[in-house]
Amino acid sequence: MKKKIGKIVFVIVILAFLIIQIYPVLWLFMASVKPTVELSSTPFALPKVVTFENFARVLSDGMIGTYMWNSLKVTGISLILIIFLSGTAGYALSKFRVRGKGKIYAFFTFGIMIPVQITLIPLFIFYSKMGILNTSFSLILPQVGFALPLSVMMFVSFYNFVPDELIEAAIVDGCNPGRIFIRIVFPLARNTVITIASMYSILIWNDFIFANTFISENSAKTVAMGLKDYVGAFGNVDWGATYAAIAISILPPLIIYFALNKWVTAGMTMGATKG
Repeated sequence: MKKKIGKIVFVIVILAFLIIQIYPVLWLFMASVKPTVELSSTPFALPKVVTFENFARVLSDGMIGTYMWNSLKVTGISLILIIFLSGTAGYALSKFRVRGKGKIYAFFTFGIMIPVQITLIPLFIFYSKMGILNTSFSLILPQVGFALPLSVMMFVSFYNFVPDELIEAAIVDGCNPGRIFIRIVFPLARNTVITIASMYSILIWNDFIFANTFISENSAKTVAMGLKDYVGAFGNVDWGATYAAIAISILPPLIIYFALNKWVTAGMTMGATKG
């Protein structure tokens, strides 16, 4: 009887957490298809009339496409650099006999403890002198830098489980270190690659602090920063258009997460236990 009560309580708690997490997203999509009058009078009720006028106004404005393209460009280039640099660095730290390897690894892990906020002013001054403010590069550089410590740790953790005998056999067959990495070792790290890609794609897509600091021109804004323009962009605050713009902007990360969820779970648990 106690076990049954415990299970019932556990299910109730899980359902409560699930409702708390899902309700804001469902409400956002419901609000985005409500007429403006209905949204102001009954904001929390189910829509009596479903309309896509809010989405039409946002798409006709034309800026949401620019913002999403900038976010896609920054996210895509950042992910390629993160995976390439962390994958190669992790392989070297795990399998190469390098002098001071432990100190190099400690240097990467130390980067996790550095708060993003303390780097904003130095980076802004540096970017201003280099003339790269209001460019995608000013967002890509810090995203890659702050993602490398954890990414390197995840790759090192996985590569440590790759048998050295596998690499030695490839060397005997005449493979050089670069070919071994590209053809044998890196393909085995698929779950780790997908985990890092999915995790940082969502974080970079939703980044606001770097974009708000380094970007001021509309042509270079990302979607997280560009959403501010829809609050009051049509004279009065048009919440219907604002919710529609937010709904459009969160679709890519939602699709990425649900599409890669299985590999993300496998990648996060990889190396958690050693058999």
